[in-house]
Amino acid sequence: MRFITSKREYQSVYEDNIKYEGNLFIVLKKNIPDDLFAVGIVVSKKVGKAVNRNKVKRRVNAFLRENVHLHKSGKKIVVIAKPEAGNAEWKEIEKELTALFSK
Repeated sequence: MRFITSKREYQSVYEDNIKYEGNLFIVLKKNIPDDLFAVGIVVSKKVGKAVNRNKVKRRVNAFLRENVHLHKSGKKIVVIAKPEAGNAEWKEIEKELTALFSK
């Protein structure tokens, strides 16, 4: 697993993607030709102060580390947190991300 870091990579996923939306997150998936799995996490200031935003990022990272079986090679994925994600419990986040990643 690799993290998306550049603006160019984020833009490529934003422009050409398959979108899955839940109550807490939006997941954008883009198929790519190589055997790479890359993920980017976007948490805006609407989610809350820096402590809450970092907490959401850490929880998404923890979910990705625990669920390696959901990583499908040949994909770039951007996870966008909605404002409701800042107040969500771990079980809610885990349940929703499992549903969105398995689609």
